[in-house]
Amino acid sequence: MLLYSLLYLSGYNISLEDIDKFRQMGSKTPGHPEYNIKNGVETTTGPLAQGFSNSVGLAIEGKILAEKFNKKGFPLFDYTIYTLMGDGCNMEGLSYESASLAGHLGLDNLIAIYDSNNISIDGNTNITFTENVAKRYEAFGWEVDFFDATNGVETFDEKLNNLKKIKGRPKILITKTIIGKGLNKKENTNKIHGSPAGIDEIAYFIQNSGIKNIFEKKYGKESVKNIEKLKEIMQARVKNKESLLQNNEVVLFMKQCIENNEFIYNKWKELNLKYKKSFPKEYIKLKQFLNLSINNSIKEKLLNYIEDKPDSTRNVAGRVLNLCAEQIPQIIGGSADLASSTKANLILSKYIEKKDFSGRNIAYGIREHAMCSINNGLALNQTMLPFSSTFLTFFDYMKPGIRLAALMKLNHMFIFSHDSFYVGEDGPTHQPIEHINSLRLIPDINVFRPANDIEAAFSFLYFLENLNGPIAIITTRQSVMEEAYNNSFKRPELYENFKKGAYIFYETRGLKKPDVIIGASGSELGVSYRTAKLIEEKDNLKVRVISIPCLELFSKSDKTYKDHLLFNKETFFVFIEAGSHRGVDLFYDKNMMLIDIQHFGASASGKELQKEYGIYCEAIYDKIKRNIN
Repeated sequence: MLLYSLLYLSGYNISLEDIDKFRQMGSKTPGHPEYNIKNGVETTTGPLAQGFSNSVGLAIEGKILAEKFNKKGFPLFDYTIYTLMGDGCNMEGLSYESASLAGHLGLDNLIAIYDSNNISIDGNTNITFTENVAKRYEAFGWEVDFFDATNGVETFDEKLNNLKKIKGRPKILITKTIIGKGLNKKENTNKIHGSPAGIDEIAYFIQNSGIKNIFEKKYGKESVKNIEKLKEIMQARVKNKESLLQNNEVVLFMKQCIENNEFIYNKWKELNLKYKKSFPKEYIKLKQFLNLSINNSIKEKLLNYIEDKPDSTRNVAGRVLNLCAEQIPQIIGGSADLASSTKANLILSKYIEKKDFSGRNIAYGIREHAMCSINNGLALNQTMLPFSSTFLTFFDYMKPGIRLAALMKLNHMFIFSHDSFYVGEDGPTHQPIEHINSLRLIPDINVFRPANDIEAAFSFLYFLENLNGPIAIITTRQSVMEEAYNNSFKRPELYENFKKGAYIFYETRGLKKPDVIIGASGSELGVSYRTAKLIEEKDNLKVRVISIPCLELFSKSDKTYKDHLLFNKETFFVFIEAGSHRGVDLFYDKNMMLIDIQHFGASASGKELQKEYGIYCEAIYDKIKRNIN
């Protein structure tokens, strides 16, 4: 509500009527702000410390732009990121991770305002949160200052301005406030943390605050002085859904602020024009950087991408990522201390550092949660294409941020490696049996599990061509089978089918009606092909193998295409994937079979586990034979 009130007063497309519809169906004012830059909402917040972490990403973006484009006398990018946080944000572990990295990088263009009122939903924070937050931030490398707002806010600006002058470290202003200040029984209690004040409390507040004169002008002094009469007035206002009353003094103050901001912005535009004349080449690069577009050259390279020999898809995806980054300077990102394992590292660039933001790699350390949410911040302004990378099993640490990336439709690439029990000796803790389908359950994210070089390149191409939300690319640690590599396809036609989420990878020559259809994703495509050849050889049956790199896209493809691939679901269908689809087979009928793994793995080599769990062609062949006879 604080944000919506300020957006209204700042002249954004939020009216008093919109504020009246707070939390109502279809309103511009949902319970938690939802990303809409035209309405002034810079990110979707709600889950605690997510907005704080986004601000770290925005500050990194500011540093990168300044390093890349600022010239002496032309500070085009010298803005400060302000973020408002509360006790809950500082309890949430995500804030520890993000603040630690911000301190390490010395983000002096970031100021956090900590609204410290010592109240959370269950009561006073002294029941759970008694650490010295100031000392913690000092240990992170932040500049810490204090402000007591309980007796007025007249010198608040001065505090912020002084902090802004400090260089070399991020800053936090710990601001002591009283929640529900001016109320009667609910002031300084958890009763006002997440619930409306109620008529009695609002009437008390009106009688005992500076807004009393606004109501006196409309209803008369006697009506406002009489508490019971005032309650009746308030109840009638609620019943009749009367619009909120406006404080003209505040409106005038905000109008002056807007005029001042317009003056500052116009000065910046003048500086921008001078920059254009003084540095024409740099200006062209700046315009191109801020207006992201993908050229035909990279599209052609991805469309016709080919590797010399089979390899792990993590290696392939790493090379494709670097191919893209060579021509798309907006690509930036990092790995949670696993770049050497996930291969998601820009080899032609260096890591950003405290006093050098010219690199495009970010060393996130073992901070998966922060990596995701900070990179969401890098994606918010739509000038950069961030990637986040780690082992798929650590997706669990990133789930809240990935969900918000999908909710905001941010252009964020998630590159996960070590995608199944084939990880082997590291054991079940590192074998992401359930994670692929956990990712697929999140709306508005496409999950690609490429089986070979072509599908890996196509996954990146699909993302770059559309740029309408996040993508997850799931890759293998082990080399995929040679049978998964097939360069006989006509690429444009194959890509059109790839965009539908699935395509015919192989079928028996002369096939008109298949006896068996085998579908698979990723590393199981090679197994499917071998199984198909075994069925042909031993049983003289006709087999079709379907590669399904993206279930979400296949689900959205038209019925005609799905019926064509699955032969109207009349043919015996087998789906093979080294992940858990627990409960799904409950709905499979007699001509459908699922070959997966619905239990945790074990510590052994990938090949031993493949044998143990029956995901190899001879075992699959035996299961199919038992079901179709």
